[in-house]
Parts: sequence; structure tokens; C-alpha cells
Amino acid sequence: MLEDSSNHTYFGIKARWIYTANKHQELLQNHTVFIKNRLIEKIIPSDSSSQSDIIDLGESILTPGLINMHTHSAMTFLKGIADDQKLSDWLEQSIWPNEAKYLSHDLVYEASQLACLEMISSGVTTFNDMYFYPEATAKAAIKFGLRANIGLIFIDFKTNYANDFSDYFDKGFAFRDHFRDESLISTSLAPHAPYTVSDESFKKIRTYADQLGLNIHCHLHETQWEIDESLKKFGIRPIDRLHKLGILGPDFMGVHCVHLNESDLRLIESNQINIISCPSSNLKLASGIPPVNSMIKRGKLVTLGTDGSASNNKLSVLDDLKLFSLLQRNDGKEHEFLKSQDLMDMVTINAAESLDLDDEIGSIELGKKADLVAFDLSNIFTQPVYDPLSSLIYSGSRDNVQHVWVDGELKFKNKQLVNIADAESVIEKVKLWKNKIQ
Repeated sequence: MLEDSSNHTYFGIKARWIYTANKHQELLQNHTVFIKNRLIEKIIPSDSSSQSDIIDLGESILTPGLINMHTHSAMTFLKGIADDQKLSDWLEQSIWPNEAKYLSHDLVYEASQLACLEMISSGVTTFNDMYFYPEATAKAAIKFGLRANIGLIFIDFKTNYANDFSDYFDKGFAFRDHFRDESLISTSLAPHAPYTVSDESFKKIRTYADQLGLNIHCHLHETQWEIDESLKKFGIRPIDRLHKLGILGPDFMGVHCVHLNESDLRLIESNQINIISCPSSNLKLASGIPPVNSMIKRGKLVTLGTDGSASNNKLSVLDDLKLFSLLQRNDGKEHEFLKSQDLMDMVTINAAESLDLDDEIGSIELGKKADLVAFDLSNIFTQPVYDPLSSLIYSGSRDNVQHVWVDGELKFKNKQLVNIADAESVIEKVKLWKNKIQ
């Protein structure tokens, strides 16, 4: 039955543990989730009977699908090309020159396919993306049945993708209109960063966000250099500038937020900003250690992203979840730490809420879409299991991903991709790009 379950309108998934991520943070034992027409129909205690329409996952924990809240999926094509540089040098000497030389719709499409396969294999069922040629990334996500929020990128200089703000606008909204009816695709506005977007462009973005009800997805306070440059050019810190421009608010998703003083934190709190932390990328690019405890106390919601493969090398949000938890303990003054349920919520229901998708995904509840991931906890690395979420976060990894469903369709089975005939072809195409770039 397992091979065909993704094509059936009705089937059950039985697990030793189920973390619902509902408002009560319920952890169920020995329950079965029933899926009907891609939606969660019921959750009931398991019985001992053997039924052909029930998938028995054994000693696994079933959770909502993980949500990678910030990535540049197509930057998989630059994975490992510049591993030993700080952000400014990394951008100016390695990333931007290669993008200027090679970036195209085809490259974004092929590299995004590889990223999608990696994310599915890592338990990610939804990703929040920001990059050029957004239609290419959307096509890759749809091809493999992955849910994606695609940012309409805005930068105030010419790239291979667009010439100026008006060109970014026209191309971005043409993409949005074309994919409007795709159930797996949603959109946001994605001004790259305060140091690449002008005041006038930011004002226009705020107008579009208000008129269309779209979130704003933007890098913010990633490095000290970014802050120093803003002080030189504008006389104020980047977050102060965005506040004066009216950009901040509950629909704003600020990525990184590594360098924050008390004034910054007050603005985050008063404007109810959503924070997306990418601790692995911040450390790899020597950007700094994010103030994890201040984020938790001041942000509307704190979620996690991997950033792109070029600055992380992995698209496993589970790895960043463990790192974020460990960094919380770096503050010797903090004595209360996030529980395992709180941590898991950051990459499930809290992330869904930040994307305004929490009515559809992010928790295992009746009527929600069946975006699910099962983690095998039976191996030597996670035994014995006292707390399954703790075992997963601190002892486990993406290697524990056993099965993945997106929209009720099986994408990953017994630790292997399923119903994907050309995975090897995807890898080979990215290798060809690598040979050109090297």
C-alpha cells in the first residue's frame, strides 16, 4: 500500500509519536493520522489491527513539514565556491562576479531543482525564497511538488535579470500573475537589503504591500559593515531608516538581525517585526553571533532559515535549529531555555504564521493540508528516547528523515526520493554549470 498511498484519496499514517504543533503543543503517542483528499481528516489512537490503507512508521515521530524561512535556492550552483571569506568580500569578489557572468533563467531553474531535492530529503516541505528569475524557482518547486513562497526581488542596480526598479517590478508582478492559481506557490515582496535599495524604492514597496496584502522579506542588520555604511550615507542605522520610511510592521520579515542594540530592539518590538535567524550562515561568513535571547523576547515571531547553499553549504533547517538552541545557551545571564516543543514550533507553526499560511499548514490538525515529515528514531544515534523531540533536535539530523509528504503526496519514502525519475539528470546538469564556472 505504501507505494500507492500518495495517489489515493484516503490513507492513514501510524507513528510511535506525533508532534502536532497545535496551540497546546500536544505530543501524541501511538496515534494514526488519516488523510483524505490531501487534508488531515482525523487523528485517533492506533489499534492493533493491520489495515492495507495504513502506513506503519514504527518507532518514528511524525511532525508537520519543516519550513525553511530564508533561502536563495538557486545559489546551490555556488555551493563551496567561496568558503573562507567575510560577507562583503564574499559578495564583491566571488558571488556578484559569477552571477554577472553566468546567471540566467536556465541556471536558476536547474540549480533550484537540485535545491528542491535536497530540501525534500531534509524534511523541508515549504521554503521562503528570494532570488532572481523567480518564475524559474517556482517552476522547479512545482515540478517536484514542493510548497514555496517566492519573493519578488528588488535591487536598485542592473543585473542579468532586470535593468532598474521598474523592470524588476514589471517582471516580478508578471510572474505573480502567471502563477496566481498555483496552489503550491505564494508570493511576497523581497527588497534585497537596505544597502541595495533606495528610499524611493522602499516607499513604493510599502505601497504595494499595503494594497495587495503581501509580506515584505528583507535582509537586515546582517553585518557591522552594513550598519557603518548606513551611518555614513544616511546618518542613521538601517532599521531606523526603514522605520522612518514606514517599512516596518507585522508584515515585515527581517532576515539575520545579527547586530542589534537596545534602540533596534525597541523598534523590533514596537513594530512587531518577524525575525528570521540564519545562524549557520552568520557564523560561516563571520557576520557574528545573533542575539538569540533578545530576538525571542522582542520579535513578533522568530523563525529559522538556512540562507543559500553558497553561505551555508546545507539546506537543512534542522541543523540551524540545533545551532540556534545552543547559541541561546551562550548567554550566561539567561537561565530559561526554549523547550523542544518551542524549538520545533519555530520551523513549523510559527514559520507558517509568519508567511500567513498557518490556516493551511504548520501543524497537524483537522482540515489542514497534509504537509508531513516522519523522522526515524530507532537507530543507535537517537536511542534511548526519553523525549522524542529532544532526541531529534540534539541527537538527530536530516539523515533521520524517513518519509515526507507535501499536500498529501509522498515525496520521500524509506530515506529515498520517490516518483522523481530524473534526479541524476538534475545533478549532472548542475555539474555542467560547475565545470563552466570553475
